[in-house]
Amino acid sequence: MQALDLQIRVHGWALVQVTSDTESWSYTVGLLEHFDHPELTLIDVDPDDAATLMTALVEGVVTKGQVSPWLLRSNGLQCIEVHPDHLHGDLFGRWSGRYGCLMRPGDMVQVLLPPEAYCECHAPAVRRLDSPGPIAEPPVAPNRAERRRRARRGRAT
Repeated sequence: MQALDLQIRVHGWALVQVTSDTESWSYTVGLLEHFDHPELTLIDVDPDDAATLMTALVEGVVTKGQVSPWLLRSNGLQCIEVHPDHLHGDLFGRWSGRYGCLMRPGDMVQVLLPPEAYCECHAPAVRRLDSPGPIAEPPVAPNRAERRRRARRGRAT
C-alpha cells in the first residue's frame, strides 16, 4: 500500500493489476480523488497490453479531464458503467483498502475492447461488468484436440 500511495502522490493515479493462472484484470486508483473522473478497469486483457492502453486512456484524463473520444473511436473501445453489484466485492480491493470504503455507483467504468481484439473462441465470452450478478468464469481456450474435433465437425456438415 505504501508503493501505491507513493505512486498516487507523484502521478495522481496508479494502476493495479491482478493476475492468476486463469484471469487478469487491471484498474486505476486515484482518478476519482485527483481528477474527479471515474476509475477505469480492463478485464481479461494481457497485463502488458492493459498497462499500455490504460496509460494512454489516463493521459487524456490528466490533460483534458476525460478519456480522449478520438482514442476511444479510433480503437473501437467502449466505456460502460460498472454495475453496483461488482463494486461491493473484492474485485477492487486495493481501491477500497486505500479509501476505507466501498465504491459508489458511477465510480468505476469498464473499458471494452472491440470484438475483433479477441480470438474467435473468446469474442462471444467477453466478461462485462454492467449487469448484476456474479461474473462469469473466464473463457478457456479449447485445447488442440477440441479445436481439431470442431474442425472435423465443421467439414462434415
